[in-house]
Amino acid sequence: MKDNNYLFAVASVRAKENSLLSQSDLEQLINAQSYKRASALLAEKGYDINEKSDYSAVLDEELKEVWNSIHEAADKADALNAFIVKNDFQNLKAILKAEVMNYDAKSYLVQPSVINPDKLFEAVSKRDFSSLPDFIGETAKEALEQITKTGNAQLCDALIDRKTLETILAFSKNSGDELLTEYANSYCLAADIKTAYRAIKTKKSSVFLNTAIAENDLINKESFIEAALSGEEEFFEYLSSAGFSDYKDALSESSSAFEKYCDDKLLTLIKKAKMTAFGLSPLAAYFVAKETEIKCLRIILSAKQSHISSDIIRERMREVYV
Repeated sequence: MKDNNYLFAVASVRAKENSLLSQSDLEQLINAQSYKRASALLAEKGYDINEKSDYSAVLDEELKEVWNSIHEAADKADALNAFIVKNDFQNLKAILKAEVMNYDAKSYLVQPSVINPDKLFEAVSKRDFSSLPDFIGETAKEALEQITKTGNAQLCDALIDRKTLETILAFSKNSGDELLTEYANSYCLAADIKTAYRAIKTKKSSVFLNTAIAENDLINKESFIEAALSGEEEFFEYLSSAGFSDYKDALSESSSAFEKYCDDKLLTLIKKAKMTAFGLSPLAAYFVAKETEIKCLRIILSAKQSHISSDIIRERMREVYV
């Protein structure tokens, strides 16, 4: 599909960008004296929320509606699935663990997703994955075999996590959009660094790392894993020599600082779409912008309920799109 076929969709999200919360809007919420006041301020900004609302459910529904509006405007743009397919794999994890441990997974499912979770439930319960899309069918079969035969939930999660990243990269590359591919590679790099660092701290084996780490355009998987297996100091040296000293510095500060740095870096990257009048990247950018906004709102509202200080909330805030 040609870029100009998305002109109407891009015009639609450009108009919606005007309703995104700004840094000053978030600061106003942070300064609210109570959860009740923060909820009232957020309602004034257009969110269907009050002090008695389940704010998490409200925010979940908001993001789902945003995705649905984008999908309706560009219903054949499968490459945009790169931005929600992580939820399908997260749902797969939940369903597999529920199947093995015999509990109800429904409260652990996340939306929006590419596949209706009911379809995943049916495939796993019937042990028939032929009805699932290619991007997840074989992974579901392999992961189920692994967890039922070995009982190793961590290795099963590692497999699914790697397949998640590989699928995100595949969707983005199929888009033919350079910015989406650049974003996907940066997203995967951050995830690989996070996984490798945790593996170092917990002394995971080469089997785990080879299962968990996804190849991307920014790293060589073999040398990346070799550095991680050599220990923290050697891994940090590798990151510096590979041009990722900024990630190393954030990771050295704390895991939360690293998470924030990665989120901010990705948002800064996708902001390039502001200069684009057509194509998929402006649509993806709006979704990322709204997803980031909702992440900030979760932090603020949870903190207000727990009476956490405004200074601590500010430390956790992400950059916003507008």
